[in-house]
Amino acid sequence: MDILKQISDIRKNHQAFSGEPTETVFVYSGLLGKNLVKEPGFAGEAVKLLAAFTDQPEKEALLEVFPFDKMNNLIPRLSVKTAILCVPHRQAAEMATKLQACGIEHILNWSGIELAPMPGVEILTEEPPSA
Repeated sequence: MDILKQISDIRKNHQAFSGEPTETVFVYSGLLGKNLVKEPGFAGEAVKLLAAFTDQPEKEALLEVFPFDKMNNLIPRLSVKTAILCVPHRQAAEMATKLQACGIEHILNWSGIELAPMPGVEILTEEPPSA
């Protein structure tokens, strides 16, 4: 939980970050995620966003955005182990399971619902930044 806790604490407390940022993917659906992906640094300094995945790829995003069906191929190729999940609560459990199948070991959950524990996956639920 150290990686997720560090990211969360730095984001919430606006602490200075002096380490190596954690490589992360952003998985989103809905208006909040769509707006966040256009904001530089929305995830904080402790995060290096490599790619985003959504149901409706956004052309105005500040990083490369792929459709959900590309996650199975791209996440393992990126060798990323951390994801930020920002989907409506009705999609959260299913998407977390898909992320686990892609090799994700840490999920920063911004879905607004507590996720059930998953073997081999650390989950930290917090409020997303406001868009």
